[in-house]
Amino acid sequence: MSTQTYRAWATVDTGAIRHNLDVIRRRVGDTRLMAVLKANAYGHGAVPMARLLVQQGVHALGVGDSGEALELREAGISAPILIVGGVIPGEMPRVVAADIEVNLHTVPMAEELNAEAERQGRTVRVHLKVDTGMGRLGMQPFEAVPFLHNLRRLKHLQLVGLCTHFSYPNERNPAFTTRQLETFNLAVEVARRLGYRDLTLHASSSLALFGRSDAYFNMVRTGIALWGHLPGGGAPWLARLKPALSLKTRILFIKEVPEGTPIGYNRTYYTPAPTRIATLPIGYDDGYRTALSNKAEMLVRGVRCPVVGRVSMDYTTLDLGPVPDARVGDEVTLLGGEGKAAITLDEVAGWAQCVPYEFLCGLGRRVVRVYA
Repeated sequence: MSTQTYRAWATVDTGAIRHNLDVIRRRVGDTRLMAVLKANAYGHGAVPMARLLVQQGVHALGVGDSGEALELREAGISAPILIVGGVIPGEMPRVVAADIEVNLHTVPMAEELNAEAERQGRTVRVHLKVDTGMGRLGMQPFEAVPFLHNLRRLKHLQLVGLCTHFSYPNERNPAFTTRQLETFNLAVEVARRLGYRDLTLHASSSLALFGRSDAYFNMVRTGIALWGHLPGGGAPWLARLKPALSLKTRILFIKEVPEGTPIGYNRTYYTPAPTRIATLPIGYDDGYRTALSNKAEMLVRGVRCPVVGRVSMDYTTLDLGPVPDARVGDEVTLLGGEGKAAITLDEVAGWAQCVPYEFLCGLGRRVVRVYA
């Protein structure tokens, strides 16, 4: 269907994603890849991205919760899927039945999962997450050691992986990440001494896989780099990645206004001179945040125009002063390139005072995903 039928749409460049996957593979060599598809694949569409990446030969898929995992299974994705987050007891029956791998964080969680697997006559593949300094999910190292001793009594759980998560692997002072890595290596050594010798070991997410080659083990988890971004650093590797998503809308209405005209809720902006104001059919329900009000810029016919007035639920207003020949129906680029100009994700995140991941993940369901 032509984008002429859409009010707001995100175009996902699948060629850019394949390119980014090649860059990652050149970096990590033969290390296996888990593609992390949390939050609707960071706004790119989990099911289409899963199909593309499985076709491209990734070893496994990572998701944030059981709903995301079940969505992929219901779409016919048969590749290994790991829930990297937590699973609560009420979710366990469907998770076990759908052959989904689970990260273990507590002994009670492991016991409840084992009981559900026994009830269904199944065996669940599990990974043990060791909290080496992130302070969220995962067992403390002193808990993990006795748990590994006792795991064999849980006959319906098969330990296939051991993992951790770095707090911030690209800090100028790498000492904390190095301590995390040392702690994880000790847990790996204990597991091996207890006879767990064929485990999938994974610690590195996108930033770490470009910054800490000593933390690859035999699998890395890549999310944001697949979509062409490395927030917080990563150069010169960042220059080799291609942003995959662009966000566009179109001009719905144009109004000529005199000097001193208030625009939008709470009159946060008054026009300093006569101008033309465009109303765009995109707002915070679509993920274009209120924090962008009176700060952001968009491209109209390749020229930057300022967002003026307060971004509302369904609409955003734009000053067309820099483009006097703009017309109703013209495309407007909120994120991405147009001609020689571009609005970058780092710019948008800076205006919105959020991390780049957050803006992508927040794209709403009214934004149509178009795959090119």
